[in-house]
This record gives sequence, structure tokens and C-alpha cells, in this order.
Amino acid sequence: MSVEMNQTIAEASLNNLQDIIVPDAPGFFPLAPGWYVVLLILFTLLLHFAYRSFLSYRENQYRRDALAELPHTLTVKGLLSLAKRVALSAYGREQTAILSGDEWWTFMESHSDVKIASDLRETLEKSLYDPAYKANKETEKAVASLVKVWIKTHRREDV
Repeated sequence: MSVEMNQTIAEASLNNLQDIIVPDAPGFFPLAPGWYVVLLILFTLLLHFAYRSFLSYRENQYRRDALAELPHTLTVKGLLSLAKRVALSAYGREQTAILSGDEWWTFMESHSDVKIASDLRETLEKSLYDPAYKANKETEKAVASLVKVWIKTHRREDV
């Protein structure tokens, strides 16, 4: 072999190779135009759901107020008055103001998860209309529980 050939082989050997220069990784920005459209749609949806949540929160303020007032209302008449005020707020005066007696109990049961036993209905009627009748603590606890369930579970219709 000639000297030139040895020199060429030496120059071409792996030991003499240099690293390949790799370009920088592409950045995230600027984005392609389609990503701006996707981000705009996502932002719009986020605003929409935030606004709907705010409206729902504001519409249910009467429930929170009634539940806050519930522990301070100790009498059967006061508890039933609170339930009636909740119904007036949720369903309007035209639909609920005229209800009394069995119509009222049926209305409460049909618009929520409340189930009122017939003996409790009779006790409540006595408590409301007989001034001499004094409800015991057990009845007051049952009514408080009933009104709490009514406030939490009544289904509000579009009024």
C-alpha cells in the first residue's frame, strides 16, 4: 500500500469522525393557527360553564338561607312556615299560596323525596289548628328532619 492510501484510510477511520450537529428542538410557540382555534373554543366553554355554575349558585341561595335558618326555628309552626316560604320562593305565590291540608302534604311529597306518614299529618294538623295542643320533642325533631329533607331535595320547576 502506498503512503497516500494509508493516509486516506487513516483520515476515513471512525476515530477521526466528528459528531453530527443536531438542530435545536422545535419550540411550542408560535402555535399553528388550528391550536389557537382549539384554545379559543376551550376558553369559551370554560367561561360558559363558570357562568352556568354561578347562575345555579345564585338560584339556590334561598335553599342555603333556609338551611341556615332551620336550626334556629324550634316550633312546629315555625318549621312548617319555613317550608311554605321555601315553596313560595321556588314555585311562586300563585301555585303554592292556596295550598293547605292534604293538598299541601301531597304537593310536598310530589315535588321532593319527602314521605309524610298519615299519623304525622294528623299531628301536624292538630299542632297548626288546635291552640291547646303542644307537640312533643319527638314530633319537633321529626318535623325538623322532614323540612330539612324538603329544602334539600325539592325539585324546582321553571317558574
